[in-house]
Amino acid sequence: MGIIKAAAGSVGGTLADQWLEIYVCESMPNDVLAMRGVRKKSERSSNTKGDSECISDGSLIIVNEGQCAISVDRGDVTGVYDKPGENVYHSERSKSIFHKGGIKGIVKQSWERFGYGGVAPVYQIIMFIDLKEHRDLLLNVTVPMRLKDRAHKTEMDMYVTVKGTFTFRIIDPLRFYQCVCGNAAGTVYVKDVRGQLEAEIAQSVGIGLARRCSSGAMSPADISVRAGEEFTDTVREVMTERWEKSRGIEITAVSISELNVDPKGMRMLQELERDKALTDPTMAAAHLVGAQASAMQSAAQNTSGAGVGVIAAVNAVQPPQPVTDTQTQAPTQWTCACGRVNDSKFCRDCGAKKP
Repeated sequence: MGIIKAAAGSVGGTLADQWLEIYVCESMPNDVLAMRGVRKKSERSSNTKGDSECISDGSLIIVNEGQCAISVDRGDVTGVYDKPGENVYHSERSKSIFHKGGIKGIVKQSWERFGYGGVAPVYQIIMFIDLKEHRDLLLNVTVPMRLKDRAHKTEMDMYVTVKGTFTFRIIDPLRFYQCVCGNAAGTVYVKDVRGQLEAEIAQSVGIGLARRCSSGAMSPADISVRAGEEFTDTVREVMTERWEKSRGIEITAVSISELNVDPKGMRMLQELERDKALTDPTMAAAHLVGAQASAMQSAAQNTSGAGVGVIAAVNAVQPPQPVTDTQTQAPTQWTCACGRVNDSKFCRDCGAKKP
């Protein structure tokens, strides 16, 4: 019974798959990069029992502008259709009587199917790739960076948040399918590659920052005010090498609107800048005057002992006064009429005044 069923299934399946099909992808949502093509059907269609994964030789593939179709058979890419309009599908494994197949083709396919228990020994699909730009994708990633400050001759670790937008498109559909889609269930979304793109764009910005800091073109303290187009070339250079050659994706535009250093790293930068400023004698003197004024203001606000506080603050900031000779002279001695030797203006015994 199994042999008879397999024989009947082989012949019936081969005849059902003789119809030519039309594969289309009418429109792709903005968040889709690739999706499987669908067989066009209508209420008047007689092609209702054919194998959905067997495409007859001579079938049509309709490709729209901004799209590319890829045919896959048993996991191997058999064709790339990047010409808009009608494209004819070719396959030696699924010949059709309506397209150069003939009776011999039907007999050959039936026999092959019979050997597989009545199942067609093919797995053919059409994948449509979106070639349009995916624009203005928000970028907001925080990455660790090690930057060298040549002015202070030091290296520092910090976290930098990169904010902006980027745009990309697929320029090599075959490489994209092989490296990204592969055995996809049917649809590949922008979100499937966006996370990795964002992370590597942020790393590319870090590479640009490291290059400029190492060369002395900028200081890590300038990061927050140097966001702009100067990093775009570096990002595109690095991303082209990584993504275009390995995944078939081109980063067409990058706009860095904001670079933020984490609070810990910012405090470190501010301390370095302050220490650098104090190496200038003029700046150091100005800093001392400011500290003195601040100390006096704090003492004046001391309500529990304002006078003492002000005097103490003034004495604290006043430079030491030089000692004069009069301050160091020993007092002269004199002998009172009562016989007492004194060194003060009055006698310590009788109280008589110094003559």
